Amino acid sequence: MNNNIEKGRIGELFAQSVLESYGIRTSHVDIMGDDLWAKTPADVFVKVQVKSSSRPILHSAHHTMKKYSFALHRMRKYDGAVLLVALDKQLLLARWGLEIVTKTIKITPASFTKQAQDESVAECFNL
Repeated sequence: MNNNIEKGRIGELFAQSVLESYGIRTSHVDIMGDDLWAKTPADVFVKVQVKSSSRPILHSAHHTMKKYSFALHRMRKYDGAVLLVALDKQLLLARWGLEIVTKTIKITPASFTKQAQDESVAECFNL
């Protein structure tokens, strides 16, 4: 199996378990454009796309800080939640797809904290 496919599937299952821990019901759908479908405790349906990164890397010779990189070129105008998973840290950050304007998001490891995860999931899913 392709390493990117494996990484993606691991990220999807991790994201699903995280959402469930917040009381958000989920279904793994793996259809064009959506990885998960979610229903919030307020009974609101949310489409979910999961993007995973296994570890931070230096992106070029002149950079000095390693960052997680998430390719989002297919996410333009996605009307749903986008979950960015740092697999090695076992943490995620949630963003609303319509707010994403770049093809790639690079995030520092320090940005992935339990508090940031809690806050971003609460904001994205209106908890």
